[in-house]
Parts: sequence; C-alpha cells; structure tokens
Amino acid sequence: MRRTAGSLAVLGALLALAVAAPAAGPATASEPDPRAPAMGPGLEWVAHRDNPFRQGDDPDFINSDLAFTGDHLIQGNFAGFSVWDIADPANPDLRSTMPCTGGQGDVSAVGDLVIVSIDETMSSDACDAVRVPETEENWEGLRLFDVSDPSAPRHVGSVRTRCGSHTHTVVPDPADATRVFVYVSAYSRGASLNCTGRNPLQIVSIPLATPEQATIAGELDLFDDETAFGPGDRVAGGAETRSTTGCHDITAYPAKALAVAACRGDGLLLSIADPLSPVVLQRVRDANVAFWHSGIFDNDATAVVFQDELGDGFINTCSPAFGGDRGADAIWSLTDGVLEHRSYFKIPRPQSDLEKCVAHSGGLIPVPGRFIVAQAWLEGGVSVIDLTDPAAPTELTYFDRPSYGYSMDFTAGIWSVYFYNGHLFASDMYDGLEVLRLTDPLFADAARYTAGDLNPQTQPAYSWVWREAPLLPADAAGRAALAPLELSPAEVQPGETPTVEVALPAGSLEPGETVDVWWMPGASVLATLTATADGALAPTIVTVPGPLEAGDYDLVARGDRTSDRLALGVLEVAAPEPTPTPEPAAGADGMPNGWLIGIAAGALLIGAAAGWVARRRAKVLAKRRSTSEHSP
Repeated sequence: MRRTAGSLAVLGALLALAVAAPAAGPATASEPDPRAPAMGPGLEWVAHRDNPFRQGDDPDFINSDLAFTGDHLIQGNFAGFSVWDIADPANPDLRSTMPCTGGQGDVSAVGDLVIVSIDETMSSDACDAVRVPETEENWEGLRLFDVSDPSAPRHVGSVRTRCGSHTHTVVPDPADATRVFVYVSAYSRGASLNCTGRNPLQIVSIPLATPEQATIAGELDLFDDETAFGPGDRVAGGAETRSTTGCHDITAYPAKALAVAACRGDGLLLSIADPLSPVVLQRVRDANVAFWHSGIFDNDATAVVFQDELGDGFINTCSPAFGGDRGADAIWSLTDGVLEHRSYFKIPRPQSDLEKCVAHSGGLIPVPGRFIVAQAWLEGGVSVIDLTDPAAPTELTYFDRPSYGYSMDFTAGIWSVYFYNGHLFASDMYDGLEVLRLTDPLFADAARYTAGDLNPQTQPAYSWVWREAPLLPADAAGRAALAPLELSPAEVQPGETPTVEVALPAGSLEPGETVDVWWMPGASVLATLTATADGALAPTIVTVPGPLEAGDYDLVARGDRTSDRLALGVLEVAAPEPTPTPEPAAGADGMPNGWLIGIAAGALLIGAAAGWVARRRAKVLAKRRSTSEHSP
C-alpha cells in the first residue's frame, strides 16, 4: 500500500507523546461498545490500545506494520513508530513514540536496532524533515534507530536508496552473525527525479554494532523487459494487473535458503543461498491477481500463499461483485522447487459498500503438521485460515469490527496481524493495537512456542523441540555436566509404582516458561508445569510408571525456551534383599533341634556302615574256613 498525496506535517504536540495511551480495552457489559467486533469460535479479545499518533482522521498518522523483539512490539506509523511493552500481552504498555515523518513506516527489529522504511520524498533523513516533490532533490530510504532504552529511541543512522523503501526484509548474513542484510523493496510511481522505470532490488549491509556504517552492498534487477509484466501482458477478462516496476514485498525463509517476492504483476520464487546474490528460480502469474502484495511459506516450504491487493486497499473487494478469486489469497504448492497453483481463499463475510476490504499482511501460526495463517483484510478484519489442504482452504475463526461508519479518504482497518508468543497482535490503521488469543486446543503447541523475536518478512523455522524426547549424553562426563533435577525420594523399593517430588532451584529456568518432566525409559511426559517468577520449578509430585525392577531410571526436566538446557534426576530402585534361612527350633536341652537331628542322622549312618563292615568280614572268614576244609 502506497500513500498518495497529503501533508505529512506532524503537530508539535506529538513530540511530547512518550506516555502511555489511555488504557482502553475490550468493552464490558456496563460499557457497551457500538463498534464491538464480531468474533468466531475459539478466539478471545484480550486487549485494545488506542493509536497514540492519531490526529482525527488524518491519514498521515495511521499505523502500518509490526515487528517484535523480546518483550517489545514495534508498531510502524506514517509519522514514526511506537514501542509497546508486551511482556503481559493482555496489558500492553506504551513505552514511547518516536515521531519521525516519512510515510509507510514498515518496520523490522534486530535486537536493539529498529529499521524503518521511508517511502516519501523528504527534504533530508532527519526526523524533522518535510515532504518535497519527487521531481526535486530529496531523500528516501531506511532510517535506523537504537531502542536499547525503549522509553527513548535514538536515530543512529540512515541509508539512502534510489526509489525509497516501500517495505524491507531482514536476511541474516550466514557468514557473519554481527551483520544483517536488508532487501529493500520499492517500485516506480511516475514522474520522479530518481525513481523512474523499473526499480532494482537493493541490498543494504548493516553492521549491528555500528549501524551508522550501513551501506548499499549490492543491487540486482530481478526482471528484464521480456520477463516483467507490462501493458501487453493483460489477459482479456482478467484482473487489471499492475505493471511490474519493482517489488512490493519479499518474504525470506533463511533456514530453507528461499524467498518469495510479490512484485505487482509477478510472483517470484528466489534462492537466497547467497544472500548477496539472489537467484530467480521461477516466475509465476495469475490472471485473477491484480497486485501481488506479499507471500507466506508453510513451515516445511512445501506451500506458499500469496495475497492480492486488488484496488490498492482503496475499494471493497470482499463483495459478491468481485467473486471469490479476486482480491483474495492464491494458494500454491511448492514441490521439488516448483510452484503450482491450487486454489483461492476469500473471507465468507461480505462487507458493506463503505468498507475497504482486500487481502493484506499476515503470517504463519506455528501449528505442527498444519499450514495455518493469520491474515488481515483491512476493514474485513482478521482471519485464521487453514491451508493444510491447498485445494480446500478453510477459515477457522475471525475478528471483524463493524464499519467505521463512513468512508475514509485513505483507507482503514487491520493493516497486519501476526502470531507471537501465544497471541495474535493486529495493527489497526486508525484505531490502534488489538491483542487476541486463540483458545482452541488446536493451538496449544503454537501457544507454547516462544520466538524471542519476529520480523514477519523473515520467516523463522519452527521445530517444536518439546514434542520430541530429550537426548541425553551417552558418557558419564556429559551426564554429570547436566543440571541436577531434585528428586524426593531419590531411592525407592522394587515392585512399587512410586510418587516422586521433582524440583529445580531459582534461576534454573526462564520465568514463566513451560516445563515438561520426562520419564526417559518410556519417552513420555509425566507432567507439564510452569516455571515460577524466579525461574524455579516448584516442588511437584509426579507418579512414576511401575511396578519398577531394580536399577536406575532417568527423569529429565526441559523448558520450552531453555530447551538446550536439560536437568537430570536419577531414581534408584534398590536391589531386593536376599531371603534369610529360617533358624531351627531349640531342643529340650537347649541345643538347636537342627543339631540333634544332624547328630542322630550321623549316628544312623555310622551304624549302618559298621553293620555292613561286620557282615562283609563274616562272609570273608566263612569262605576261608570252607576252603581250608576241602584242601588235599
């Protein structure tokens, strides 16, 4: 979405906006909200915050995109950006606003560095610059800010680009963790001193420790006159597709070394194995797509959904007049590096003629084995869409405010929505910030995933490590190096199905993270717990599968956010005691009966032996006498 004509002057009073906006929130029964949203199943509206920049209905002060770093959300605005503390998602706290005019205000965050797109021709890169005609000397590009103190952002650098920056995409440098690359997307818009013809992809290099030294590191034309969509490419009966004069948005998936570029009249699949030299793998077109706006990968990079911003966000395409295939999502499979179109998705709720509605920005919701996205539709609200079967997309739930009540001069509604640390955060252009929570059990694993940071145009790879059993070191030294999981008792008797108390001391875990206690012999989870505010695992009783035989049995505690740190406890099952031989009873004389029996048995044996000897001797003597009597 590109701003048209209009003043970008910021009222002087705005410079003082560094305090929290009024704590407006979801309506209560005693305070009905005439603009209360309609919501689908399994969705809870947990917070609303007013747009701290808003000056009536002036479009120079509307919110744009979002980025996340730790416990902070950066909300772009055509007049600067806001910093929200979202450690408690149900109670966002405005830490600061940074007035800095320039239009669009697409944002990214890398640690304490915030990157802002400037897509208006300004008198300089300074925050007090004013708008100047495109045909005069001007500045546009990227501004860089230090937000190490969230209450006082500082402008620390700027990079001028030939056609400004409508959006941008952060791509890590795989060879140097101290540097990131930024793909700058922009496109020509008519008479201009610098921004004419087809705009190339410009790549900015930013050293994170010294952002003021950021420079343009490369430039690449992704098209030529034969491959770029032009006036002669229009299809009879098809959409009034915009000519390709540059790209609107690029979504990178660094873990897969891929990116998709939405470039007005064309969609691209790129290899970014070398981030400084992207390679076009495939160009795709669709007769129903008027404006290739943005794209989202599934987690396995086996499918992509592209958004079509038919009408540039200025009309209601969510109406029967446009059908279900235009201003919609176009779903593509990605098999062996080839995109193939599968279907379309459009929200099933028609919007009024006053409402501007079209597919806009969104991102992946990390549900294992599924392709589910959250996506904005401007005044059509927010959709949660299941694209797992690319031939049969389905809306799971939604959030949709009623019309603003009149037609805005510019546009209105939800610019973007993203899933972050268990919640959906939606940027409403005029109204402010909305926070939603998915309550359906389908999203339980997604709610447990803690990203740590998120730039939606830089898609992370989700691994859901807690779903797989931990891997313990095989050697004694490696096991000994693991943190000890406290067990009480640590030793039990065989044949039992015991209960054991498990615990970890303060500082072992991140506060509030989810912790699984694993029974390693069966690779099963005995309990799922929550770390305390001081990072401890409170003493908890778990039941161990039994009955147990003699031996040692491993239990492991592993947190979601600290999954690389395992705590090991060993439950010892003692070997059984040998069965004792009963003592014989004593006789009348005090001697044990066993002794008497033994003596008696011995005497019988001796007597028997003596009798045998006597009988044998008698036979020998008798034979001798017989022999003597018969001798000659």
